[in-house]
Formats: sequence, C-alpha cells, structure tokens
Amino acid sequence: MNKRAEERVSRSPQQEAALNEHYRLNHSRTVYRGKVIDLTVDRITTASGMQAVREVVVHPGGAAVVPVFSNGDVLLVEQFRYPMRQSLLELPAGRIDPGETPEVTAARELQEEVGFRAGRLEKLVAFYTTPGFCNELLHLFLARDLEPGRRAGDEDEELSVHRYSPGQLEKLIRSGRIVDAKTLIGLHYLLSIEKHHNLNIDAQDAQDNQQG
Repeated sequence: MNKRAEERVSRSPQQEAALNEHYRLNHSRTVYRGKVIDLTVDRITTASGMQAVREVVVHPGGAAVVPVFSNGDVLLVEQFRYPMRQSLLELPAGRIDPGETPEVTAARELQEEVGFRAGRLEKLVAFYTTPGFCNELLHLFLARDLEPGRRAGDEDEELSVHRYSPGQLEKLIRSGRIVDAKTLIGLHYLLSIEKHHNLNIDAQDAQDNQQG
C-alpha cells in the first residue's frame, strides 16, 4: 500500500479493535491509485473462520454545506454528473485536501462553488456515504450570515447556482428532482430545524397572548 493510501485508510484505535474483533486481515493490496480514490483488495478471515475478499474504495473524506439566507432560502448547485449521465441538484461539497480540516473544506467549497462566505458555520452531522464498499466520511455543515465573495470553481466543473425557498425545496424533494444523498440529508436537517424553530415561536406567541 502506498503512503497516500495508508493515510486515507488510517483508522482509530477503536476502529482497529473492532476490525480485529470481527476479521483477521491476511493481505491488503492496492490495485488502483487514482486522483480521487484508491481501490484496495483485502483478503480476510472472518470470526467463523471463513476466507473472504473485501474490495474497498479508499477516500480521503469530504465536506458539504447547506447555505441558508436569513429568509430561509437555500443555494444549490446544478452540475452534470458523469456516472449518472444526468444533471443533479446538490449542496456545495468537495473532498478534504491534505492538511485541511472539514470546516476549512466546507468554507472553501462554499466560496468556490456558489461565491459566498459564511459568517457562521455550524456542524450538523458526519456520516458514511456508502459503507458497504467505501470508507468516505462526509461532514455536513450549516452556513448562515452569508456574505458575497468571489466564485472560482474547478476548471473541469461546469456549475450553475440556483436559489430556492423552503417550499420549493420540499416540492423538489417530493417530485424526485433532488436525488443526491448528501443533499437530501442536509435539506431534511435544515427543514426540520426551521419547522422546530417555527413551532417554538408559535408556542411562545400563544403563551404571550394567553398572558396578555
């Protein structure tokens, strides 16, 4: 395994302990080294003694951000995704570069893809995107107090930026227009947060009216 692959596949002591509890790693070989991902083929012995092979896509991890304005509108990017052979609506996102924290990646992608800076960047959740065969961990952030900046995306990316209201987002989700997993997770988080906030406001108003 090359140095970069070792860095991508590095595991915590807890993960190593869990791995050793379920499997014994007999041999690991990197069969492909790419710009974005590596592919390793591991030969293992299961806890029951069976010999097996696991193909693992090794990814450095990424960050995605939900850019929300004070009125609740959200910015999404539309880009053609080659594997899907179609254009998708997505949150601004990208892989974590060497030496970056997820927060830095989220802020960078926000400015590069939609041309805004965040006055506040709040961590929502981190999740594995496809744990059946890939170790990518995606960090999801909420960006508020947006300020215009300079948009400068990657040369091989053709993006268009769209602004949607919460009502429009719900329709896009129900209609199946938004099918990207990170975007669905991020928007459901945002919509649930906003609805909870509005319920609290309505409850407080009702209490104030009763006291008045």
